[in-house]
Amino acid sequence: MDALSYLSGLIGYQLLRVLNPREGYCLAYLGGALLFAAAVMMWRRRGRKSVRGLWRLLGSRRLLTHASTILDLKLYLLNGVLILFAYGLFELSSEAWSSGARGALTTLFGAHPPLPAPRWVAGSVTTVVQVLALELGYWALHYAFHKVPALWTIHRVHHSAEVMTPLTEWRQHPIEFIAFANVLTLSMGASYGAMGWLFGSGAEPFTLFQLNILLVIHLATFHHLRHSGVWIAATGWLGRVVHSPAHHQIHHSTDPRHFDRNLGYALSIWDAAFGTLWVPERRGRVALGCDEPAHEGVVDALARPLLSWLPGPKRKPAQA
Repeated sequence: MDALSYLSGLIGYQLLRVLNPREGYCLAYLGGALLFAAAVMMWRRRGRKSVRGLWRLLGSRRLLTHASTILDLKLYLLNGVLILFAYGLFELSSEAWSSGARGALTTLFGAHPPLPAPRWVAGSVTTVVQVLALELGYWALHYAFHKVPALWTIHRVHHSAEVMTPLTEWRQHPIEFIAFANVLTLSMGASYGAMGWLFGSGAEPFTLFQLNILLVIHLATFHHLRHSGVWIAATGWLGRVVHSPAHHQIHHSTDPRHFDRNLGYALSIWDAAFGTLWVPERRGRVALGCDEPAHEGVVDALARPLLSWLPGPKRKPAQA
C-alpha cells in the first residue's frame, strides 16, 4: 500500500507540473498555443467562425483515444517521473558549462575588462546568442539522431507516432531525453559563460519565469502546435528563419522527400545553412509515421531500440 501511495504521489506531482510556468508543458503555454492557432484560423477566414476548425484544434475523440496518443501519455508520465529522480544524475548543469566556458576563454585569451556596453545591449546580445546556440546544438544532435543508425533506432520511437498531439513531445526514449537535456544545458550555459567573459555582469539574458524571454514567447505561441494537426506555415523568407508548426509536421512526414528535413527547434536558420530545410506551402497536410511497427506499450517502446543493437534475431519485448 505504501508503494502504491508513493507511486500515486509521483504521478500527482507530475500532473501538477502543468501549473508551473518554468515548465514547457504549463497549461498557460498550452492555452497560449490554442489562442494563437485560433487567431490564425480566424484571420484566414476573415472573422468567419468555424466550429469544425475549433474542434480540430481541441482534438477529436478519435485523436485523443488513439493508441498512439495513449502511449504518448504513458511516456509523458514516465519521463516526468524520471526527470525528478533519475535524469539529473546524467545531466551536467548549465552553471558548470558556463563556468567551464568562461574559464576556457580566460585561459586562451586572458582576463580583460568587460566591454563598455549598456545593460540593455549586453542583455539583448546574450538573450539572442543563447537562442542561436541552443538552435545550433539542437540541430546538430537532431541531425546525429537521424544519421547515426544506432541513434536513429532510439529516435524512431518519436517518429513512430501515428497521430500527433502536444503529448507527442514526450514520446521520447530516455536516452534521447538525456541527450537533448544535456544539449540544452551545454548551449545555454556555455553561451552565457562566453557572454559573461565578454560583457561581465551585464551579460544577463532577459528572462520571464527564469526562462529566456524569447523561448517563453515561443512556448506561449506555436511550440505546442508543432505536434498537432494544425497547419500553420511560415513561407517564403520567413520560412527560412522561423520553424513553424508546418515545418515540424513535414519533419514527421512519411514522404521520402521530407526525410531528415527541418531539424531545427524554433528557428530554421541552421537548416537553411546546412541544406536540410524544406519550406512548407501555405496550405498542406502530411501523412505521419515511419517504417517502425506500432509499439505495443511502454516496455516495447523502451526495449525494442536497445534489442535492435544486439546481434542475432531480435526478441520481442513484453507488452505494457
